Amino acid sequence: MQDYIPALSGDPMGCVDSQPDIPVATYSGLEEFSATPVYDGGDFLSQDTEDLSSGMSNMNMAREEPEFLKKWKVEQEERLKKKDENEEVMKEKLRLQARQELEDWYKRYETQLEQTKSTNREAESDFVAEVGGMNHIEPGSEWERVSKHCDFSAKAPGHTKDVSRMRSILLQLKQSPPPTKA
Repeated sequence: MQDYIPALSGDPMGCVDSQPDIPVATYSGLEEFSATPVYDGGDFLSQDTEDLSSGMSNMNMAREEPEFLKKWKVEQEERLKKKDENEEVMKEKLRLQARQELEDWYKRYETQLEQTKSTNREAESDFVAEVGGMNHIEPGSEWERVSKHCDFSAKAPGHTKDVSRMRSILLQLKQSPPPTKA
């Protein structure tokens, strides 16, 4: 057997005339489906659209709201508008009240600040007068001056340590100071 490769057209080595003609396929398989549809002169979608439109008209009727529901919606909208108006009025009242309370708070703050400043000035003047006389401290009065600055209450708030021994020593030194070396 001999292997035979047919020459292509335009091939310089092959000879086209020496080959037998190759048959061309004429059947594509689409001939069965290319038959024209039967047309009876009417609209071929008319039957379907009539059924659809009747169904849609039923849907439109179902979408219409009952009268009581329409009435309720209108009343609800009016109630909500009234509520919104009342809310705005109440907000404005609260704003005014808050503004007034803030002004009152600032007034109290200013008066309290002035009072604290005056109290501090008085305490400072007393302290300066006391410290100014430090140069002429009488012997034996030191512990009395120290005891003035100490809190001898049983338990002062905020203290967590036991200071009773120190307190008793300071009181003892105040009552009977040690002899001074002269």
